Amino acid sequence: MSVPSRRVRVVLAYDGGAFSGWQIQGRGVRTAQAVLREALTTLQGGGRVVVRGAGRTDAGVHALAQVADAEVRVRLDDRRLLHALRRLLPRDLRPLALETVDASFHSQFHALDKGYVYVLDRTEHGDPFLAGHAWHVYGALDLRAMQQALAKLPGERDWSGFTGAACPLDDRVRSMTVARYTEHRAAGLGRFEFVADGFLTHMVRNLVGTLVTVGRGSAPAEVVDTILASGDRTLAGVTAPARGLFLARVRYPGLDTATLAPEVPWPWAYVLGGT
Repeated sequence: MSVPSRRVRVVLAYDGGAFSGWQIQGRGVRTAQAVLREALTTLQGGGRVVVRGAGRTDAGVHALAQVADAEVRVRLDDRRLLHALRRLLPRDLRPLALETVDASFHSQFHALDKGYVYVLDRTEHGDPFLAGHAWHVYGALDLRAMQQALAKLPGERDWSGFTGAACPLDDRVRSMTVARYTEHRAAGLGRFEFVADGFLTHMVRNLVGTLVTVGRGSAPAEVVDTILASGDRTLAGVTAPARGLFLARVRYPGLDTATLAPEVPWPWAYVLGGT
């Protein structure tokens, strides 16, 4: 008796340090999408499984709540399939939730918006436990100038000046709703947060690099206006390291994946948006 197919949505957390990004790149390249596809193929007993993701994280970028969907043929119900995936997947790729969804669901095209968080290690010495998950930026930052620059970002704009040369898209207009920075000085941490209906290649990392340049006094807040108006990437700051970036949430009608993130200890509670 054949097993009927169904589409499942999986919410995932992963440490990007040992992954060459999210997207499948070819034989022998370890990516989160490839590892998830292999696990689902095993549980299905072979056959072709197509895995789609809400967003393509770069090599070294982490996810607190990435979303994927796939059509599978398995007898296990959602709860048992989730547990089976947890046993099969490696420790640096964790499925947080799984449910059967409508066959028309698409994890990328049905997303209303996505949220990214970028973490700064603001300690003098550089916290060794954050070395793979934060950019060590020590020294005074002009927070007022940074806030002035951040205030210029929300809105529907062409983000060509903040994307990388590798960006394959011609349409670079996206709508950003949240752009902010906070510091927890007692813990020596800084946190950028950006929410938009889509992001371009290296966009968040280029924004962070530019904002840190402003904070260090090497450029005025108005440089953001110039970059947006000109579309000239060479005017923006350095590309911040991948290790500080997290895909923190994806929002759908009736679902915000941030609510599915597990209870985590400090400092990850702060990364997720806590105090």
